[in-house]
Amino acid sequence: SLGSYMIVQSSNHDPGEKARLQLPVMKENDTHCIDFNYLLYSEDGLSPGTLNVFVRVNKGPLANPIWNVTGSTGRDWLRAELAVSTFWPNEYQGFVHFLLSGDITLGN
Repeated sequence: SLGSYMIVQSSNHDPGEKARLQLPVMKENDTHCIDFNYLLYSEDGLSPGTLNVFVRVNKGPLANPIWNVTGSTGRDWLRAELAVSTFWPNEYQGFVHFLLSGDITLGN
């Protein structure tokens, strides 16, 4: 099937730099699915970095990630499926956060 992807290349960035993908606000009183394919790879064999998923409540600070992966996952795509429950009257928004050392790729 056809889809889209996003790649974050670290070749022109310093280690520790961050990139963030902001997801739309989630409706309240529901369970939402955040699902995506991912690949973390570095040709030099070092860790390409960390991929985190956060959920922010009421435009507050990002707390601990609800999911993360660190280190090379090889050259094969892996899948993440996350369920996020939301409750009234709070506003929930998801973020995919990249801490860069190598290349990180997301796809649907």
